[in-house]
Amino acid sequence: MEKSKIISSLAHLGQHIKLIPEHVIDQANQGNSWFTPEYIQLAADNWSEALQATHIHTWLQNETYHFSGKKVGIIMAGNIPFVGLHDLLCVIAKGHIALVKLSSQDEVLMKYAISILKQDLPELEERIIITEKLNGINYLIATGSNNSARYFEYYFRDVPSLIRKNRTSVAVLSGEETDEELVRLADDIYTYFGLGCRNVTHVLLPENFELRRIYEAYDKYMHHVNHHKYYNNYMYHKSILLMNLSKHYDNGFMLFQEKEGPHAPIATLNYHYYKSQEEIDAYLSQHAELWQCVVSSSPNVKNAIAPGTTQKLMLWDYSDNINTLAFLNS
Repeated sequence: MEKSKIISSLAHLGQHIKLIPEHVIDQANQGNSWFTPEYIQLAADNWSEALQATHIHTWLQNETYHFSGKKVGIIMAGNIPFVGLHDLLCVIAKGHIALVKLSSQDEVLMKYAISILKQDLPELEERIIITEKLNGINYLIATGSNNSARYFEYYFRDVPSLIRKNRTSVAVLSGEETDEELVRLADDIYTYFGLGCRNVTHVLLPENFELRRIYEAYDKYMHHVNHHKYYNNYMYHKSILLMNLSKHYDNGFMLFQEKEGPHAPIATLNYHYYKSQEEIDAYLSQHAELWQCVVSSSPNVKNAIAPGTTQKLMLWDYSDNINTLAFLNS
């Protein structure tokens, strides 16, 4: 195969991935109720945007392509729809063979994406292999929890590995945000029910910030409380807070707690107040290894992305800020 064929195949995937048949959406939703039809389609539309031909050319313009025959094991997560697709595309783009261990939570959608690739480029039939056992691999790319990462590091200790652990995202507000920016921040918090590592779980607020502004901005996601799993999480954590007499705010579908912990469970959001830029810098630096994204419209926050953009990835937006293509070159 030539590089041009790979680019054409990825562009073809971008054109067709959003045209998911209704029966595939239903099957994916039945297998994982967190994958609602709305969020499945949103993920597909975002991938369709990322996989435009011009974007693919930009992504791969400095990359050489040749079939290496090397086998790359990919252990995929299943927390949000199509979450393992980027790793697969990186392996294909470098001319390696992908041995894919799918997550049971995202099996249907990933098989759908793989089928599109194979239909367009039959050569990939022998280069994308779905398997339960990753024997004889030359590289490993694995995404999971901190506990599973320790297992991967031990079991694949003799294989060059890119292993991702638990991460989350944080937002920093200056108090100058418009109501529209706060509504976009709600997308960063609630999209996919907050299950992704790019979802914001902690917000830094300036002193005297009115929490009511956030409550009002988040009303667009009140329908989440009608989802049985989300509602169960909401009621469970609400009960814990009430039993422990912990101070919190409750807007009817989300629990807000003032604490400095970076991670917050589903249906909850942590926040704390700061007095100076030095406090912001210190907090972000203290937990630097945990942040997948830092969200802010303030020019004083380094390497921040704008509110409302955490789930709108481009092909060069790598997890953990580690270039997967460069890893596969090493």
